[in-house]
This record gives sequence, C-alpha cells and structure tokens, in this order.
Amino acid sequence: MEIRVLGPVGIHQAGRGLTPVAEKPKTVLAALLLAGGRVVSDARLREVTWGRTPPATVDQQLYTYVSRLRKLLSPGAAILRHRPGYRLVLTDATLDHAEFDRLAGLGYDALKARRHAAASAHLTTALALWRGPALGGVTEHLARVELPRLEEARMAALEGRIAADLALGHHDALVSELVGLVEAHPVRERLRAQLMTALYRAGRQADALAEYRRGRVILAEELGIDPSSALNDVFQSILSGDPGLTAPADRPPETRVQRRRPVRPAMLPPRVADFTGREPQLEELSGLLTAHQAGAAPVVVTGAAGAGKSALAVQAGRLRLDSFPDGQLYADLAGSPGRSKDPHDVLEWFLQSLCEPGTPLPLTVDERTQLYRSVLAERRVLVVLDNAHDEQQVRPLLPGAAGSRVVVTARSRFTALEGARQLELEVFERSEALALLSRVAGAGRVAAEPAVADWLVERCGLLPLAVRVVAGRLAAKPHWTLTEMARRLADGHRRPLDELRLGDLDVRSSLRRGYLRLPGEARTALCRLSLLRTPEIPAWLTAVVLETDESTAEDVLEALVDARLLEVSGSDRAGRLRYRMPPVIRLFASERAEDESDGAERRSTVDRALTAWLLRARAGVRALTDGRPVRAAGALPWSDAERVGLVAAFHQADADGHDATARALARTLAELHRLHRRPHHRPVPAGSAQGPGPGPRPRDAAVYAAKG
Repeated sequence: MEIRVLGPVGIHQAGRGLTPVAEKPKTVLAALLLAGGRVVSDARLREVTWGRTPPATVDQQLYTYVSRLRKLLSPGAAILRHRPGYRLVLTDATLDHAEFDRLAGLGYDALKARRHAAASAHLTTALALWRGPALGGVTEHLARVELPRLEEARMAALEGRIAADLALGHHDALVSELVGLVEAHPVRERLRAQLMTALYRAGRQADALAEYRRGRVILAEELGIDPSSALNDVFQSILSGDPGLTAPADRPPETRVQRRRPVRPAMLPPRVADFTGREPQLEELSGLLTAHQAGAAPVVVTGAAGAGKSALAVQAGRLRLDSFPDGQLYADLAGSPGRSKDPHDVLEWFLQSLCEPGTPLPLTVDERTQLYRSVLAERRVLVVLDNAHDEQQVRPLLPGAAGSRVVVTARSRFTALEGARQLELEVFERSEALALLSRVAGAGRVAAEPAVADWLVERCGLLPLAVRVVAGRLAAKPHWTLTEMARRLADGHRRPLDELRLGDLDVRSSLRRGYLRLPGEARTALCRLSLLRTPEIPAWLTAVVLETDESTAEDVLEALVDARLLEVSGSDRAGRLRYRMPPVIRLFASERAEDESDGAERRSTVDRALTAWLLRARAGVRALTDGRPVRAAGALPWSDAERVGLVAAFHQADADGHDATARALARTLAELHRLHRRPHHRPVPAGSAQGPGPGPRPRDAAVYAAKG
C-alpha cells in the first residue's frame, strides 16, 4: 500500500486508488499522516477539518471518518485511539512524505561528507516524490497550517541537490533551471547565490554581478533588508576571482572500489549482567555458532515478544567471541513502530565499520550487498540481526562465505530462509522466573513471601521481560513488599501494563510492534477474543466473534499464532486445534479493545459469544436426549471438550450482568451434568419423567457442572 500527501492526498494499492472522495476524511487522514506517528488530539482534528465553527455533530462525524479510514488503510496502516486523540501507525504501507524525509536526510549526510554524486542521487529521488502541490484535496484550514512547512522542506532539498550538482561541475546545465527558480522565488538568497556561481563558472561574470545587484534591489524593496553575508561572499569572490569559486577539477567516480585495510568492528551489545536460566538454549546456540557444518546458514532464534531472544543471542555471541577474530556486526532491525529498518541503511552502517574511513559506498542495495559479501569473504565475523521482520529484510545482510556466522532473532519462523536452523524460545520455566525475581529483587524478599512470588510470575505469564520489569521495580523500591507489587498489578483501577514498564523496558511497547504488523482482521480478532474469559479458543468461537465462516477464522487464528500472540493448546477428539491467549497478551489486547472500539461494540461481541455457547450446549443436550445412539455417542466427547468453556461462559454471563443468558446456561449445564452421570451414558428420550427440572441457582450450576 502506498499513501501520498506530496500532491493529491491518496491511498493506492496494487494500482487502485482507495482514497475517500470527500474533503473532510482526506483532511483527517492527512493530519494523522503528517503527525509522524504522534497523537493528534480530537480538538486539533476538529480545527483543521471544520475550522473554528464545527457542527454540533462533530464528534460523531469524526468517529465515522476514522472508522472509514481504518477500513481503507487495513492492513497497511492502523489508526489507534490514544486519548485525547488518535495516532496513525504505518505497518505495511509507505508514505511518500516519510520516504522524502528519509531520502533527503541521506542526501544531506552525503553532502556533508562531500559525496556529491550520492547526494545528488538521493535528493533527486526525494524530489521526484512530489506530484504537484502537496495536500491536494484537503480543507484550507489544514493547508494553511501545513503547506508552508512542506514547501520549505521541498525547497531546501532542491537547493541541496543544486549544490551537489554544482560541486560535480554541472553548472552549464543548471543555469536555465536556476533562472526560472530565482524568478519564482526572488527572495531566496541561496538560489540567487547558486545562480551567480553557475553563471560565473559558465564564463558569464557580468551576468553574475548583475544578478547580485538585482537581488539587492528586490530584498530592499520587498523586505527592507540588505543581502546576507552568504550572498555578499559570493559577490566578493566573483570580484576578486577567488579560485575556490571555479569549477571543480575532474575527480574519480564515487563508486570506484578501492583497496581497503581490514577494520575490526565490535558492535555487539554488552552481556546482560543478570542473565538467568536458559542453559539448554544457550548451550545449543553456542554450539551452532562454532559447529563446522553450520556454514553461512543463519540460526533463527524465534519466540514471543519479551521472551528474551535478544539477550540469548548477545549472551551466546559474547561467550564465543574468540571464534570470530575479525569482529562482530550487530543491528536492531526493528526501527520505529510500524516501520522496519531498511537493509540499504543497515548495509551502510556495516560497510562503514568494515571499510577504511572515507571509502565511498555504492548507492543501491544490490551493489552494497555485493561489496559487503566481498569484504567478508576472507573474514570470520559474527553477525547478529536482532528483531527482524521478514526474510526479505534479512537476505541482503547474509554473508556469502562460510567463515562468518549469523544469528537472527524474530517472532516468526523464517522457514523460507534457505538452510536456516531454528531455535525456539518459550517463556520461562517457573523455577527460572523465580530465580530471576530473586536475583534482581532480592532472595530474602522472595523467601519471605513465596506464595506472592508465585502469583507475581504467574501474573507475568512467565514472560521473561515482564518478570524482569517486576523484579526491577521491586529493586528500585526496597521499601515495597512483594504484596504491594501484587496489589498494584491486581488493582482494577490501574492498567496492569502501566506497572510492567521500567525505563526503556516496556512490555506494552514490545507487544505493540507485532500487533501493528497484523492484518486488520487479525487485530480485530485478538481484541474481541480478549473480551472472553474462556481458557481455550476454538475456531468456531472465533468465527462467531468475527461474524465470518470457520475456515476464515482458522486462518486468522494461525496468523495470530505466527505472530506469537496466541498459542496452540491442543486439539479436540475430532482433531480440531484449540488455542489459548497468554496472560500478558490478554492484558495488552484488552487495552487495545478498550481504546479501539466503543462499549456497545464490545458488549455485542460478548453477547454473540455467550449466546453461541448456549446454543452449542443446547445442541449437545438434544443429541443426548433424542434417542439416537450415534448422535449421542458423538455429543458426549464434544460436551467433555467444551465443558470448561461452557463453565467459563456461565461465570462471565453471571458476573457481567447477562442475567437471562446466565440462567439459561445454568440450566443447560446442570442437564448436561445429569446426562453424563447416567450409567453407560445412555440417551434419555425427550419428555421422559427423568427430564430436566428447573435447574440449580446460577452460581451453583457452574460448580455442579464442573464436577462431572
């Protein structure tokens, strides 16, 4: 998906335009995009969309526009509710404005480093992203605020590109372009200085001096100021025949590959001082790094967010430094939320650390990859690629020779990466979690409250990052007991994930990165399923909450498993997989559900799920009482498998005020329990004297049914 604001505002996917026609939705979209991932308040969106006199229904209209935009943008981008406003995060979409900023930044860096061909190429590509006046189709309120900033960025990039072309000796070709630009922007002194320079180098000294005099008059008449020192300096240089103003001498091409002296990079982060547990995994990874048969094939360490993949990779690398005498390369490929690092940029960092300082670098990814592999051909280097998004991001960063080793950490299994060795990292064992808690928070505190310590690590879902944060908070608060920490995590008036944050260790941020990369339907499923308190999630239940078919629901569940946001808990007797949501994921998804949907939508989801449980339970009763043994034999295993879910549904209905559903579930649960207790599970004919009575009270029904 491609999103554009440098011209008519638009959304494009596979060559199709998906842009809303109306001016106001375009304005909301553009305002969110130009915020660069920051929250835009409701007040700001109202002002740039409707001005100072919004209609009485402004809040409802704004909500409607955001809802429409969410559907258009999914899965390329997500609009998240962050009170008091909204935040737009790119996932698998590109924004021309962000790409312009990236390319312009590369161009300015190259210009400072006197790599003028690279600077010209980057800035030319950046300027080509402009398809006419920016923000076409938005309200005048937004255009008045944002257009000057965008136009200034374009002009700065244009001036930078001209500076690079002048340094390359292209003055003859620049004269006509600069004449038109100075005519259109008469008070931009840098453009006039560049025109004077180009004219002088083209042998037109008199025209260059006349251009200075013309500029001095315009500045005095329009702004009441004298020319700046920069413009005066060019004028004086022309008068004095300064050799520094002459055309540059011929120079070798920038992409020329020169012989380089070996440089030993040491980019691996320090060891984790309180690294705890993981002995089998650490031994396995260390062995793979030193095994002769490993070749250049990468080792992919996979696991959920916060499972400790990065810490394991760094720990193993540090233990085997002596096996890599030519150094270590490291890159965190995660980038900013919703946007992974570009291999083009990572290769630049790697090559700068491997090559002699000042060595010019190729411009394209393919050329950089070839140079990178050539440089590593005779070396033994450890390469750690942390938080990788997909195989496409990793491939250009793989060495070509067998001497080096690569460790990739990722949430997904990179099965398309040829020859990759997989190392799965699950959550902690209970003993490992308690050991980390003791090591960081203090063994005495854990020994004094062992039951509370157990509760804390369970509340963290045995997730290493969450346990580490809890332990760190306790270490920072020596006057807290473990009970105080537990009270905060259990406090219904607090958001639990607020308590799972310590400095730059943040469970919520860690989970958000994977969440934002999900397709829209998978995000919706995760949020809605988090509203249900069933311990296991069957595909049919997911189909109910998504209002889709069971086959589509299975695909969505598998996408969540691939993203490490759900786990496979087993299968029923028919072989259908069942899933579970880890505790910390449930906390995160519940927050997202609250922020991204309204109360009516959440209650409707729960209503559909509870009603579906009830209908399913009643179908089981009918199968057991209609006198047909075949149906009864099939119903009994089903009701055994679903009994825990039915009890959980009853508890939720009873606790959340779904009284009619709770009473109906209680009666049905009691009847199922009674039928299961009959000798040999013989079905009871409908209307029998032994048919169901009124059933127990709702709270007793769950206990009664659970005993079966």
